Amino acid sequence: MNQVQLIGRMAREPELRRTEKGTPVVSFALAVDRRFQRDTVDFVDCVAWRGTAEFVNKYFRKGKRVALTGSIQVRKWKDKEGNDRKTVEVVADSVEFADGKDQGAGSYAADQMAAAADQQFTEVEDDDGELPF
Repeated sequence: MNQVQLIGRMAREPELRRTEKGTPVVSFALAVDRRFQRDTVDFVDCVAWRGTAEFVNKYFRKGKRVALTGSIQVRKWKDKEGNDRKTVEVVADSVEFADGKDQGAGSYAADQMAAAADQQFTEVEDDDGELPF
């Protein structure tokens, strides 16, 4: 199973781009403390797509504490000189605020559910008090 869970701070500002077809993709790095070596930090390259990419770009800035769930991806390509290159990165499925409530709390999924809930209910004007079942 390829699943990653990280909590860390945004190490740089997110960089939003779009593919040729217009799909949003954002790149960012997390500074993550090691579990038993708190004075050692790993910088993990991350990428998010579509709605999650737009959410990260809109709400997260350098220094913000982040909780991320995703998977590891290895990409291989050739550089301009024809040399083989390889990048290991985390593809984020879910990105959430990990700071306290006063600094914001939420996730892309939570925002989507809240927006859907607002659209699901309509006011009924002529309610006769009868239950529909």
